[in-house]
Amino acid sequence: MNEYRFLSIIPMIIVLIIAFYKRNVFLALAAGLAASSVVVGAVTGDFLSSINAIANVFTSSGTAATTFFVLIMGGIMTAASRSGGVEGLVRYATERKRIITTRRRAEMQPSVLGLLLFADGTSSITVTSMSGKPFFHKFGIPKERLAFIANSTGSAVAWFVPFGSAAAVLVSFLTPVMTDLGISDNPFSIVLRAVPFQFFAIALMIVLFTTVITGKDIGPMKRTDTESDEDSIVDVYEKDIPADKKPLARNMIIPLLFLVASIFTLLLISGNGNIADGDGSSSVFSAGVLTLLFAGILYRVQGLCTIDKYISWCIDGMTGMFPLTMILVLAYSFSSMLSILGTASYIASFTAYLQGAFLLPASLLAAAVISYATGTSGGTVSLLIPIMIPVAYASGIPLEYMIGVIISGAVFGDQSSPISDSVILSSSMTGTKIIDHVRTELPYTLIALLMALIAFTILGFTI
Repeated sequence: MNEYRFLSIIPMIIVLIIAFYKRNVFLALAAGLAASSVVVGAVTGDFLSSINAIANVFTSSGTAATTFFVLIMGGIMTAASRSGGVEGLVRYATERKRIITTRRRAEMQPSVLGLLLFADGTSSITVTSMSGKPFFHKFGIPKERLAFIANSTGSAVAWFVPFGSAAAVLVSFLTPVMTDLGISDNPFSIVLRAVPFQFFAIALMIVLFTTVITGKDIGPMKRTDTESDEDSIVDVYEKDIPADKKPLARNMIIPLLFLVASIFTLLLISGNGNIADGDGSSSVFSAGVLTLLFAGILYRVQGLCTIDKYISWCIDGMTGMFPLTMILVLAYSFSSMLSILGTASYIASFTAYLQGAFLLPASLLAAAVISYATGTSGGTVSLLIPIMIPVAYASGIPLEYMIGVIISGAVFGDQSSPISDSVILSSSMTGTKIIDHVRTELPYTLIALLMALIAFTILGFTI
């Protein structure tokens, strides 16, 4: 039984109100942590729980690795720019080879690349942002647009592909529940059958590629597009190399390829030959460190910089990422406090009153609210699998339907919430303000959610 009950949702409400009213996520999360401490302290007497939650971020290898990975990628992106790699890549693709010559092609490049990097959401967001950013700048496309593409093809696709790390996590959550229910089916086969029912991810891809192909935007994204063209079209590069050195595309392409190859290799090693079993957070962090070292050697051998200059490039890049890194730490801490308060469980409890054809759409909305409030798809899935799978089984609803519902709602929140690590990462990698990213992409994710809601309502009446 949740001892905090309705009090558990107060910090969540405070965070969302401040985030959208003041447009300051740092302030919102700080206020949410303070409110969480007051609620916990009023019940248990422990008014320092939020401070401990912040410290605990760095005791978890997964959250610590993701946090430091953001700093490392800031260093890599700045070094790639100052080495002339960014300018070289843009000129090679747009002038020499004329591969990317239009806005549509510029947007299609990160969209397709994000689909190919399905193994891990973090690495997908990072690589698509880094590779797409110079072309978006070249063609005057707002960075909010790139943040939307990187985020959509990162977190959503990671859950959708049944052979990635997210699917392995899902199987691990599902297995004990099925054992308790006496279900003899293979958990992986159920996860595989659930893929066509991840209606939100499917709808989101339809919405995304429709906008890329047609070039049409809606809502705040359209206004951002109009307002940003004049400023973004200016062709400015940050290179800092000797006058006798030419900007070369390979100085961005080679580090990017090395990063991707390192991530996949480390996932294979940590998973004993199976990418799905690999340690995602550790692999991307280690790959980032290795890429940082590799790029330094690459640039030094070419005489583009001294060791001291390369270090200064990296430090400048990491410094630029520090504010967003702090927001990421606060987001992890706040998610931990909501777990202590049992916020997600309290919201999920209301779905128990609904049965029949409306159970699927009601569960979708519950999962969406929980994920949006907590900013985590993994946490939402881990909570709802043991709650909703038994309900579905008792109601005669195929388990793959309910898994599709849970993941669809979880991905919506992870895609749209200002305190989601995917949103924060997409914002940091593209240089977009978090609230601007959320504000401009929300109409698209709401359209996809509505499409999924309609689909699950129809599916509910077929049972």
